[in-house]
Amino acid sequence: MDIITYGKVVKLSNEVKDAREGNVTLDARLDKIESGTITVVNDKQGLPVQGVLRTIYAVIADEDHQNMPMLYTCGPNGYVPLKGVSISYKSNGILNIAGEDITVYKHPASHSADILNDGELNKVFTAEERLKLSGVEANANHYTHPDTHSADIIVDGETHVSMTTAERRRLSTIDPWEIYSDLVDYADVVTYFAFDEEGRIIRQVVTDSYTEQSVMEPMWTIPSSTDSYAENDAFLLISVGEVYRYDGNEFVQLSAILDAIYEYDDEGRMIAKSITTMGSTPIKTNYTYVYDSSGNRIAVKKYQG
Repeated sequence: MDIITYGKVVKLSNEVKDAREGNVTLDARLDKIESGTITVVNDKQGLPVQGVLRTIYAVIADEDHQNMPMLYTCGPNGYVPLKGVSISYKSNGILNIAGEDITVYKHPASHSADILNDGELNKVFTAEERLKLSGVEANANHYTHPDTHSADIIVDGETHVSMTTAERRRLSTIDPWEIYSDLVDYADVVTYFAFDEEGRIIRQVVTDSYTEQSVMEPMWTIPSSTDSYAENDAFLLISVGEVYRYDGNEFVQLSAILDAIYEYDDEGRMIAKSITTMGSTPIKTNYTYVYDSSGNRIAVKKYQG
């Protein structure tokens, strides 16, 4: 004999139903058994000599019933066929047969996970999956950053930002700082700078440092009041390229050695620069920059006047 699952029990009970259409109560109740096991033998001679009390046995070919399948229960006086007996479903694994509770199946306290199947919400996993899971750190995800990738997926941060192709072209054409800072071949000078909203230098004025100067923010117009200024505070007046110093009473213009003006196009490229050297006769030198379609500087025009 062997032990079969509930699925086989249902198949067997359906065969009994076909052979014994009058015994609807038995078959209907058997269909409600959710899980369990039953002892099955091929013929009646296969039944154990000493059966287990209140256990159900299935005989595949019962010679006493035209070799049709038949269910028996083992009672105090031997095997009793269940044909015509009142059977009701009480709870999972328990039937009430002729008024007496019969345990068809009792779930063990523990068993192998090999008999479990995946459900809709909960799943079982293999030993290999458990080993893999044990190697995953808490709160980790399965992601490996590629060695290289497009800059298109990078977004600006609070302190670091990416640049566009146009910005790179513009950066490549910006003159080094030395071009702005070393315009005058003199010592003891103070150089004032003014910038636009993009951070580009738009004007540069150089004065000598023989007069004490405390450099302040550049202005577009002369302040209407001197209240917020201390003696020797000085600033660049961007609109005319002049430097003014507060002498304690009023704003006084300082003499300039050099005045440089810078112009840019919509792409941020420097397109023009003028440098005026002061003296008894000011000399103005102009520069015009030429670019190709890719934004590369390909020529510089220099002329005076």
